[in-house]
Amino acid sequence: MATADMFYYLLFLLWCVTALLVHFFIKTFLKSRNQNNLPPSPPALPVIGHLHLIGAVLAKSFQTLATHYGPLMQIRLGASTCVVASNAVVAKEIFKTQDLNFSSRPEFGSSEYFIYRGSRFVTAQYGDYWRFMKKLCMTRLLSFPQLDKFTDVLDEEKVKLVESVNGCAREGKLCDLNCELTALTNNTICRMTMSTRCSGSDNDADQIERLVKICLQLAGKLSLGDILGPFRIFDFSGNGKKLVGALQAYDRLVERVLQEHEEKAKKGFEEGERKDLMDILLEIYNDPAAEIKLSKNDIKSFLLDLFFAGTDSSSAAMKWAMGELINNPEAFKKLRDEINTVVGPDRLVRRAPTRKLASIKWNTRVRIFGTFRSGVEGGDALVQRLL
Repeated sequence: MATADMFYYLLFLLWCVTALLVHFFIKTFLKSRNQNNLPPSPPALPVIGHLHLIGAVLAKSFQTLATHYGPLMQIRLGASTCVVASNAVVAKEIFKTQDLNFSSRPEFGSSEYFIYRGSRFVTAQYGDYWRFMKKLCMTRLLSFPQLDKFTDVLDEEKVKLVESVNGCAREGKLCDLNCELTALTNNTICRMTMSTRCSGSDNDADQIERLVKICLQLAGKLSLGDILGPFRIFDFSGNGKKLVGALQAYDRLVERVLQEHEEKAKKGFEEGERKDLMDILLEIYNDPAAEIKLSKNDIKSFLLDLFFAGTDSSSAAMKWAMGELINNPEAFKKLRDEINTVVGPDRLVRRAPTRKLASIKWNTRVRIFGTFRSGVEGGDALVQRLL
């Protein structure tokens, strides 16, 4: 019986390998007949493509390849093909000059497990909904006047961060900046979104933060499944099922918080009372004259993307910035002197004075975040124009 099972297992494995090889050779044959002027590409291996050329640090791997194949190159990661721009001129052409042509995005490996599929702003196709949400962010949700209303929130969270770091220093303990900076961004976003802290608080916001972290980890693992091509539909690891469960739990919690905000809105806001982002989104949701009718799923999905950004990109940028300062004592001293001169030694750094701090601008240029626009659709002809 065991021998028979092993035989069928090997037969299935052989069929999978054969199917992948046939798919690879057919794709290679069709590509050879295609006359498009594609970017240069390193020699690829069957099935895995250029995965063997990618090291632990993705950006460094791309930098090494760019020295041999130029600022615009084509990379194949398993079944996924992407174009890598590693030159400022080419990147500006893609992200700024031709931004609209590269704005539409395909779905990622984790997209089919998202219960808000079709409602996500960050992965929405360029169209009426995308333009409306962008306008909403720029004019109401994330505009400078709206952010200025939460200056006290930002100051309080920064003070808590400084006190926590000072406490570790006084006690001679190691300070985990990873946790501290993530807590800073998450608490700030929670207070701006739901008017409550999340990290260290046993409430709905704290549970939402935990679920968002789980969703982010699972989504990252599932996105790696893009390299498997058609085989990604088989949830071998079970991460897809886990992601659905975590998102459903998140949905229930956010629905409860939304209902609390709706009850508060029915009673009316006091004069001068500050509205958080959830209040503003619910206003638009209940507005019959709104340009685009938002659904509850649109609101929940938008909030999820905000939490994703706070947990991942925002805190990561600060962590790398601190790492660069630690590794460059001269830059650290220069920045400290600039802060003491421009802001003062006993004042918190706020948004406006940072424009005068050249060292902060240098630090953010050393490590640039959000430059990997994975799987952008459209613009095939434009890519050829860039060569």
